[in-house]
Amino acid sequence: MYRHLFRFVVMTVTILTINLLNNAISKYIVSYKNHYKPIVFTLLGMAVTVVILYPLFIKLESWIKDISVKAIKSGRSVAGKYFGLLFTFLTALLILFYFYAKMWYHIDFFQVLLHGKAGG
Repeated sequence: MYRHLFRFVVMTVTILTINLLNNAISKYIVSYKNHYKPIVFTLLGMAVTVVILYPLFIKLESWIKDISVKAIKSGRSVAGKYFGLLFTFLTALLILFYFYAKMWYHIDFFQVLLHGKAGG
């Protein structure tokens, strides 16, 4: 049971992290679309996306798994392995939530928590 839950946590964090990075890379690449013809830019953009994301996807999964294992081991010693997994998962989701809110709505989530204002 724990192994399946652990895989779910690692895959969820990996998917959300890769999607976040993909959106940031895509936004950066699209900022150059006016410098090239549409067909050339589309091919270049697709190639750059694959060249950047393919190795990143392979490494990111192992990095997140290593980080998760270390965080869970430290949490396991404090309050048990399930609580450690839950705490690690919620912490990762909170960090990812911050970056998604920043990217999509330009909201600093931690400022909202501290001051209660979401801004314009």
